[in-house]
Amino acid sequence: MDQLFCMRVFSRVVELGSFARAADALDIARPTATTAVAQLEKRLGVRLLHRTTRQLSLTEDGRVYYEGCVRMLGDLTETEDQLSRARRSPHGRLRVSVPNSFIHDAFMQALPGFLARYPEIELEMDVTNRAVNMVEEGLDCAVRAIDIPGDSTLVARHIADAHWVTCAAPAYLKARGTPRSVADLARHNCVRSVSASTGRVLDWKFQKEGERASFTPKGNLAVNSFEGAGAAAARGIGIAQVPEMLAIPMLQSRQLVPLLLDWAAPAPSVKVVYPSNRYLTAKVRAFADFVAENLAGEDWWQQVLAMGGARPASGRRRPGAATS
Repeated sequence: MDQLFCMRVFSRVVELGSFARAADALDIARPTATTAVAQLEKRLGVRLLHRTTRQLSLTEDGRVYYEGCVRMLGDLTETEDQLSRARRSPHGRLRVSVPNSFIHDAFMQALPGFLARYPEIELEMDVTNRAVNMVEEGLDCAVRAIDIPGDSTLVARHIADAHWVTCAAPAYLKARGTPRSVADLARHNCVRSVSASTGRVLDWKFQKEGERASFTPKGNLAVNSFEGAGAAAARGIGIAQVPEMLAIPMLQSRQLVPLLLDWAAPAPSVKVVYPSNRYLTAKVRAFADFVAENLAGEDWWQQVLAMGGARPASGRRRPGAATS
């Protein structure tokens, strides 16, 4: 059994969290997968995986070796892709993570076109707002509205700028009045959004002509998804702050009214991210291009301003280049 084969098996076991699933993915016998990893451990003289009856996890040595395997196998894939790019389209299994809001907007409407354009890609989509561990969960890339620190192990491709929209149902505003300032929010019932990753209530942050304001929402309902916050606001429970792409359909249908439009509430920009130790394969590049085609340059905030009766600023935002 050659070492390259063993490395491929080990990488798939880590990414899929199971010898059985890795064997099925590689179309080999399950004992063969177990033997391949055992031979690696014998050759290296270290334990790569903690094995229990319920789950597998990497040892510290295993994590270091896995990262090396990903780099080496990625280099091999890159070389193969360069040799065959002219005659081969993106293909293979592609595991991506997208936020819940994507099932409500243009992304899902355009998805059939992506699958038709690349029939050899087998797309597996994890739809969640939680923070994901891309290596441990075997994800090729993720779409997130997050800030990437300078020392991150992720590479990010900027797709579009984003804002939060502070909003409420017309019935709520009729009964409780319309806030005219950030300070006015203290007199209202606010739907609190709780981070799915940390469990902490998210503050609402505003800025206007260099001035900044922060508000900690108070109210009798807390939810751990922005979809839940938007739905609660649309039912007249209180004021919520949700991402533009979620808010716009409900603003268009008059379920919600945008508030405090003289204050912008910038959110982290939308990005496609992938681990820096992985080669950007043709299938990941194709998916990133697809997301950019459907989201880049969107003037979500100007749409919100227009629906709120404010005068949109001139010009369109354009996406930046890939950054690391």
